[in-house]
Amino acid sequence: MKPIVLVVTEIHPSFKENLETAGYDVVTLIGTREQNGFDEALAQCVGIITSNKLYITAEIIDAAPHLKWIGRMGSGMEIIDVAYASERGISCFSSPDGNANAVAEQALGMLLCLQHNILNGHLEVKEHQWNRDKNRGWEIEGQTVGIIGYGHNGSALGKKLQALGLN
Repeated sequence: MKPIVLVVTEIHPSFKENLETAGYDVVTLIGTREQNGFDEALAQCVGIITSNKLYITAEIIDAAPHLKWIGRMGSGMEIIDVAYASERGISCFSSPDGNANAVAEQALGMLLCLQHNILNGHLEVKEHQWNRDKNRGWEIEGQTVGIIGYGHNGSALGKKLQALGLN
């Protein structure tokens, strides 16, 4: 019997194929712990792949006696009881680069929305109003932006801002 990996989040089809090529049976149960088959898969799995859909608590770790590793789709490990997993000899991994570009694009979009009053202008136009002077923004080129936290997400945002001529 092949070792089981319990997947509780969306993953790319190639990721699933790679797990299967590596010799795993992949059981995908996206949703809540209460769904049919979850506890059975948990009791048999050697690995879990999660995101913010399921917090991996000490209770879940205890319900998985064969668990060897936990993978987190995303960067924050706050959804895994890493200390408890470590005590049990379970390795924990994240994918910090996985969503850095998406986060940077979202932050850039929010910056442009605020700087150019896009949301307010949109809401006014829907009401057949246009207060041009009130909604006038300013050009961002040459401006200086402070980024708090320059890890994967912050540095991805910094690259985008530099390309637009910001300091």
